[in-house]
Amino acid sequence: MLLSKNSLQNFFLIVLTYTVSFNASINPLMTQISSIGFIFVLILCLKNDQILETIKINYKSNLFFFYFFALYIIFLIFQIVPLPLDLIKVIAPSNYDLYSSIKIDNRFWSISVDPSSSYFSILNCISYFIIFLIFPVLFNRKKYLMKFLFFMCILGFFHAVFATYWMLIGNPSNFLIEKIHYLNASTGIFVNRSVFATFLFLCSFSGLFYIIIYFQKYQITNFTFSEQLKSKVFYIRIFIIFLSIGILTTWSRIVNLSYILILFSFLFYSKIYFKKIINPLSNIIIIILLFDVLVMAIFFGDAKLIERVVETSILGETRRLELQSFGWDQFKNFWLFGYGSGAFGQIFKISYLMTEDFNYNFLVNHVHNEGIEFMGEIGIVGILIVIIPITIYFKKIINGLINNKRLSNILILSLLVILLLQSLVDFSLHITGISILLITILAIGIINFNKH
Repeated sequence: MLLSKNSLQNFFLIVLTYTVSFNASINPLMTQISSIGFIFVLILCLKNDQILETIKINYKSNLFFFYFFALYIIFLIFQIVPLPLDLIKVIAPSNYDLYSSIKIDNRFWSISVDPSSSYFSILNCISYFIIFLIFPVLFNRKKYLMKFLFFMCILGFFHAVFATYWMLIGNPSNFLIEKIHYLNASTGIFVNRSVFATFLFLCSFSGLFYIIIYFQKYQITNFTFSEQLKSKVFYIRIFIIFLSIGILTTWSRIVNLSYILILFSFLFYSKIYFKKIINPLSNIIIIILLFDVLVMAIFFGDAKLIERVVETSILGETRRLELQSFGWDQFKNFWLFGYGSGAFGQIFKISYLMTEDFNYNFLVNHVHNEGIEFMGEIGIVGILIVIIPITIYFKKIINGLINNKRLSNILILSLLVILLLQSLVDFSLHITGISILLITILAIGIINFNKH
C-alpha cells in the first residue's frame, strides 16, 4: 500500500493522538497499541520510495546519534534477558542479594527486578527511535511543521475544554475514567493532574511555536489585529486561552510555574528575533500573560493555587524528600546496571513489604524526581551509553543556533531546561504519552529545512 506524504502525516498524527489522549497511555495495553502504531507508520513510510530515500538521508546525517540510540535499546533488552543467578551474583551483587532475600527459586533471573515493566519501557524507546527517524522526514517543510503544531494545539484545546467543563460539574466518573482523586481540579480523562497539566503545557508550547514558524515563513515584521483575524494565528490565540485555563485549573504548582517560564522564554526570543522589546510577537505574549494567565486566574479562583503554594514547605514536602532519598539509595545499591527501566514501583513494593519501619503507608510507582529514578533504572552503564546521543542532539541544536541562525532552537533549549527543573519534583516524563509527545517536539530540532 503506497501512501502519499500527506496521508503518512495524517497516520502519524492519528497514532500520536490516541497515544497522548487516553490517559497518556499509562495503561500497558495502550503502550503496546501505541508502539504497534508507530511501527506500522514506519513500515508505510518505507514502502514509499521517495520517503525512504529521505529517511536514509536523515539516518546518515545523524548516524552516531542513531547508533548509540540503538545501543541504548540493546542495553534495555539486556536488562530483561534471563541470566544464570551465578552470573548475576558476579556482575550485579545487589540484584543477587535481593533475589536471595525473597527466596527466588528460579535458576535464571534478569537484571531488571520487574521485566514486564521494563519491556514496556523498551517499546517506548523503540517509538522514540522511530519518531526521530521519520518525523524530520514527514514534516520537513515549514508548512508541514505548522500542520503538526496547529494540530497539537487544537487537540490540547479540546482536552482543556472538556476537562474544565467536567471540573465545573464536579468531575463525575465517566465511561473512560473513574474519578476518585482531584475532584476539584481539571484532569479530563487523565487520572493525574500533573500529567494532564504537562500535556496541556506541551500543547501550549506547540501553539506558541506555530506563531514563531508563521512569523518566519511569511517574514512578518508588523502584525495588526486585522491581519491576525485573517490568519490561523487568531485561532491559536483562542486555543491558548482555553489551554491556559486548563493548566491553571489543574492547580499544579510546578506546571503553572513552567508555563509562566516558557512564556517569558518566548518574550526573550522575540527580543532577539525582532531586535526590539516591543514587537508583534511580544505583544501577543504579553496579552497571554496579562489576560490568559492573570485575569483568568482571578476569574477561576487563583486563591486555590495561591493556597497550594503557601502550603508548600520543607515540612509539608517531607514525604517527597524521603521518597527521593529512598530512590537515591536504590541508585547506589544498583549502581552498575540499574534495577531495570520502569521497575521502581517493584523496588518500592519489595521494600514496603519487607521493612517494618518504612514510613509510607501506601505504594508509589515513581520517585517524584525524574533524574534520580532514571539513574536508578539504568545505572552507570546505561548513563554512559545514553549520554552520547543526548550530547549529539544538544550539539546539533547549538550548531543550528550558531551556524544556521535557527533562533527557534533557543525555545527548544528553554523547554528542556524548564522541564529539567520541573522534573526535580515530578514524574510526568516517565508517562508514555508525555514522553512521546516531548520526543516528537524535540525531533523538530533535527529537521533539515535547508535542503527543502
